[in-house]
Amino acid sequence: MRNAVLIPLIALAACGGNDVSLTNASPQEVASKVDAAGGLRFKPGKWEITVQTLAVDIPGLDPATKKQMSDTMLKKSQTTASCITSEQAKSPPAEVIARSQGRCKYEKFEIDGGSIDGTLVCPAQGAGGPMKMRVAGTFDETSFMIDNDMESAAPNGPAIKIKAKSSGKRIGDCTAQEEKQADADAKG
Repeated sequence: MRNAVLIPLIALAACGGNDVSLTNASPQEVASKVDAAGGLRFKPGKWEITVQTLAVDIPGLDPATKKQMSDTMLKKSQTTASCITSEQAKSPPAEVIARSQGRCKYEKFEIDGGSIDGTLVCPAQGAGGPMKMRVAGTFDETSFMIDNDMESAAPNGPAIKIKAKSSGKRIGDCTAQEEKQADADAKG
């Protein structure tokens, strides 16, 4: 579920102050263009982020197992509170960009007047198959709502499809201790 929480953070990391439109771009190129356009437009502080799985399609499973997995995943909604410091709000988190290690590309990435639309594609790596993730939604400086569609396959296996909705809202200021912990987490 940690990856599900990262999806909205990746999208937030890309929410720039001015319009940006790129095709076939690395996450680093996207981050650079967003920074050049004025950085992020959301307010630092304590944010509540909710990720809800809406649909799961796992081909090849027997019906009972498929139903059990779908029921378990669809009943879960994960809400977390995170402190986003002023420094972190200036540019996309380095750990999000570093995770792709140059392997992933945005087929397209656009932010325009409070909306975001992007498709990130990562090739097969190790035991994992290729992954394609689309994020589309709206944001302003104190909230966001993003639809996430992810498709991933095991090598030579069927594609697993997951649809989720991510939302977030600023719920207040961070305490000094929360800011200190957020900075330590970002560095380590």
